Amino acid sequence: MIICKQPEIGGRVPPHQDSTFLYTNPPSAVGFWYALEDATAENGCLSFLKGSHRRAEVGSRFVRLGEGKGTGFVENEGERFPSGLEKQTNAGGGHENGVKKSREDGDEYTLGPVKAGSLVLIHGNLLHKSEKNTSQKSRFIYTFHAIDGENMYDERNWLQPNEEGFSRLYGEGR
Repeated sequence: MIICKQPEIGGRVPPHQDSTFLYTNPPSAVGFWYALEDATAENGCLSFLKGSHRRAEVGSRFVRLGEGKGTGFVENEGERFPSGLEKQTNAGGGHENGVKKSREDGDEYTLGPVKAGSLVLIHGNLLHKSEKNTSQKSRFIYTFHAIDGENMYDERNWLQPNEEGFSRLYGEGR
């Protein structure tokens, strides 16, 4: 998808994990986030909660709630971390090399400004967000997500493949 943050009106995106929205059991989502324009603190670049991919479990999922009920969040009853990744309780923090940080609910988010043409890979468990565009410049990006095709993709997930299935990045078959 193309995400367009227009000058002065591009909205805030609250902290989230991509695996909440593209859940596999165990979690396997990876986000590919391409900056089509410079992403700055002023126009709403991404911010990341350092080490959260190792300590923030996928506690809820965004699913289809049933016929005529739309979508919503439910408790995750499956795996909460990718295979081989065990929860860690203290993954670090603090200020590093003068990097600008912001606070949200007691957590420090590190700003991630990037130049146009940059690729940012986002672990599915990593908490990330972006602020409102307060500048005179737009912030356009292109993003897509990949999941492990061998992991179980739940039929309750809000996004469902068509009859042919999801596109494969490599390999034969479905």
